[in-house]
Amino acid sequence: MWDRRRTDVSGTMLLVLLGFMVCCDVTAGGADTGDFVWEERSNIVVNQTQEGYALTIRMPNAVSDRPDALICAGVKLNPKESYLIRFHPHARKETAHHMMVYGCHVPGSTASSWSCFNSDGVDDNSVCGDSDRQILFAWALDAPDKALPEGVGFRIAGSTGIDYLVIQLHYAMEFPPGVTDNSGVTLDITYTRPSQLANYYVLGDWGSIPPKSKAYTMDSACVYSNNFTIYPIGYRTHSHNLGMVTAGYRIRDGKWTEIGRMSPQLPQTFYPVSHPGMDIREGDILASRCTMNSMSRDDVTKIGSTNHDEMCNFYIMYSTYNYEQRQTEYCFKDADAYTWSSQFDPSVIPADVSSLDGIPGAEEVIQKFNDPDREHSTHG
Repeated sequence: MWDRRRTDVSGTMLLVLLGFMVCCDVTAGGADTGDFVWEERSNIVVNQTQEGYALTIRMPNAVSDRPDALICAGVKLNPKESYLIRFHPHARKETAHHMMVYGCHVPGSTASSWSCFNSDGVDDNSVCGDSDRQILFAWALDAPDKALPEGVGFRIAGSTGIDYLVIQLHYAMEFPPGVTDNSGVTLDITYTRPSQLANYYVLGDWGSIPPKSKAYTMDSACVYSNNFTIYPIGYRTHSHNLGMVTAGYRIRDGKWTEIGRMSPQLPQTFYPVSHPGMDIREGDILASRCTMNSMSRDDVTKIGSTNHDEMCNFYIMYSTYNYEQRQTEYCFKDADAYTWSSQFDPSVIPADVSSLDGIPGAEEVIQKFNDPDREHSTHG
């Protein structure tokens, strides 16, 4: 499982090996884009064109010295307003539990990498130095590249307040002696202004999951209150070991329309929405449900950040014609106190909300939950 020197040995490693010799292949001088000078770091590679640039940021031989280590690396952006349009992850589930890409005004540290277990703090162990972090991308379980639709992008730099990009790697296991990691991501960035901006709306829960339950549900629902329309262009589910199925819906005039339904045991990428072209308007209700199988657990499992804890997240990636810079929005409920049945007539809740039917790879998920030793392996 473990490579003696590095845990990510994908074909993209050639790019990083070249980066060890020339950090930033952007001009004849190697490091200048106009008046902006990129940081000279071996884990950062920039390839510049007239239309924009490709930015690769990797972990600089990171070492996970304990289970559930959270390690960050960051890079200062060219201050010219730009737009993220594609994400190329360089990571493997055998090594990384998950990877996040954040936009920050200032990073938690200016070191080449740092421990960032305090995700929302304002100290040297934070992702962002001012705690104001903007989600740009999330990866787990060998999810593939993700390109945004034509004419859509995440706005960064300029006057956005996103002056740095920070990647955060969650390593589920302590590394054996001598092992390091160079996981990371390549971001395709354009200077061309798109017609729509991309952003996220995230639903989820905190609380706990009782043991020995085949289908324990965790519900969330909030009214969408913004005065502009958004268009779902992708969705992503995220749980750890117990998540069987997660589904999200738009509720309008009492009618439930599925945004997406997927097992978080499958690659945690942004999948196409169930109803392409659907919109979300002011007054609509957004709702999500995570269905958990805790038959392998003898004790209560709490929502938390470690691999043995759980999470219940449903990400909606959306586009909008509204050009106001906005933060990621969240709708989280206490699963120990809130259920859909307290707000909605149970007869209108979709019958397949907790079903694997129609999900490619469902048999693999069922087999995984039938494996008595499944929790002894590393979950990505």
